[in-house]
Amino acid sequence: MKGIKNLLFDFGGVIVGIDKNAAVKRFKEIGASNIQDYLNEFRQTGIFLELEEGKISLDEFHNKFRSTFGQHISDEDIDSGWMAFLTYIPEYKLELLDELRKTYKVYLLSNTNPVIAEWAHSKEFSPSGRPIESYFDKCYLSFEIGCAKPEAGIYEFVIKDSGIDPSETLFFDDGQSNLDAAAKLGFKTCLVNQEQDLRQIFEEK
Repeated sequence: MKGIKNLLFDFGGVIVGIDKNAAVKRFKEIGASNIQDYLNEFRQTGIFLELEEGKISLDEFHNKFRSTFGQHISDEDIDSGWMAFLTYIPEYKLELLDELRKTYKVYLLSNTNPVIAEWAHSKEFSPSGRPIESYFDKCYLSFEIGCAKPEAGIYEFVIKDSGIDPSETLFFDDGQSNLDAAAKLGFKTCLVNQEQDLRQIFEEK
């Protein structure tokens, strides 16, 4: 890929498969009847967005969730709703990331929360027991940065922290609005979906 030195990957819908309907179903099972008003594949709303933007802690989220949907709901059940978003990671994608790091700087940029991050940073993340950070030069997570895609601030943070040149960076995301925001700051962009074989993109380039 001519002129590209860095690769920036979204997480959900690009690296790991996501299923919003499964998350909606799980949250409804524990008592959140109108949960679909809060959840989206790309960006949440209400207290869910507050958590993903790091505006509230996980404990605060649990308490606000109970205040909204029912005091009987346990922390574990609430967290299980978040985890229901995730389906699986094709093993070839992890192998591809390792291969790409031989040629490029490889980064992750995700709208996510402490529940999913705890799993991703554990040995449960991959069949080989490697956590997510071992596959990237650095992982940028919305709740740690304090804002979420497609806000310009999250991309500006990545640029400043990593020192990358956006014009030399190809950003992969499954949300067009996220790509459009990045393009305004000079990033090269590529719209992908979770069913796509990412290997073909690099073969074509």
